[in-house]
Amino acid sequence: MRSVRSLFTVAAVLGLAATSAAEAAPRQEIRIVGSSTMFNITSEVAEQFGIRKQHPSPVVESTGTGGGFKQFCQGIGDSTPDIVTASRQMTDAEKDLCAHNDVGTVLEFPVGQGGLVIINAREKGPLFNLTRDHLWKALAARLPVQGKIQANPYHSWHEIDPILPDLPILVYGPPPTSGTRDALVGMVIEPSCLANDSIQSMPEADRLPLCMKLREDGAYVDAGENDDTLLRRTSANPKAVAVIGFHALGDDPTLKAAPIEGVQPSAVSLMSNSYPLMRDLYVYVKKDHLPRVPGLADFVRLYLSEDMIGPGGRLQDDGLVPLPAKQRQDSQKAAENL
Repeated sequence: MRSVRSLFTVAAVLGLAATSAAEAAPRQEIRIVGSSTMFNITSEVAEQFGIRKQHPSPVVESTGTGGGFKQFCQGIGDSTPDIVTASRQMTDAEKDLCAHNDVGTVLEFPVGQGGLVIINAREKGPLFNLTRDHLWKALAARLPVQGKIQANPYHSWHEIDPILPDLPILVYGPPPTSGTRDALVGMVIEPSCLANDSIQSMPEADRLPLCMKLREDGAYVDAGENDDTLLRRTSANPKAVAVIGFHALGDDPTLKAAPIEGVQPSAVSLMSNSYPLMRDLYVYVKKDHLPRVPGLADFVRLYLSEDMIGPGGRLQDDGLVPLPAKQRQDSQKAAENL
């Protein structure tokens, strides 16, 4: 019996050792989190990487820009992401979180531009011709009314401007974790608010908090990070409009995009920068993970290649607007030096 017990003991020890070795084995696949806006273009690069390179295809998760940075900045090692994609630049608070958790050097690569669009149902939805001021008045939590700051008084688009449809204000939009929501506030709500005479007369310290808050009375509905769900929901409700990245609209025949300041969003207007709601898109990489994760540097180089982000590149079909040549070349040169 002793010999049998000894055999079981040895087997158990060997089993534990094998399990520990397996757990300690370095992760072989690249892990990417971040922007729902960039999910499709990043997935396209990941698919091409799996086809072209001798490495597993990266795992891509749509967490939203803010949610992606939260995961990315938890530390270094196999349990944390290697890359975060972002539809805005990293904030000071996110940099502080990364520093607090000893993430080390974080490399920033601009990859292109995207547009922010306002969409509604193509057939039964009314025509909208919007301005940034219209959107501010529709979505801000509080507005100046006869010189006093009050809760947003507007219930219909027609109340804001007689040229707009006589429909209740109902806007499906991204959640607080989304870079698209940050872009909505940063490109539309905040500048329109700060340009208002009544807001300018307020103490400076009070202006920004007021100008960054969206209404919470049901006119703006947090529709989550899933773009496909948002598209279906908007198509099914002709009384609603939605805020989404231009790339996500694609060629959906059930939806249409509203002109902003008289400019219709299109590949041409985005490429010429005549469309007013444009934002830069970024990829952030942990430098400490480059020697740890097989193929990470190669993946970054592929992502930033002309074949992907240049004019006529694969990602242009997915809605990515190429950066100017000098800016692309700077990113590509930095990637070559990884």
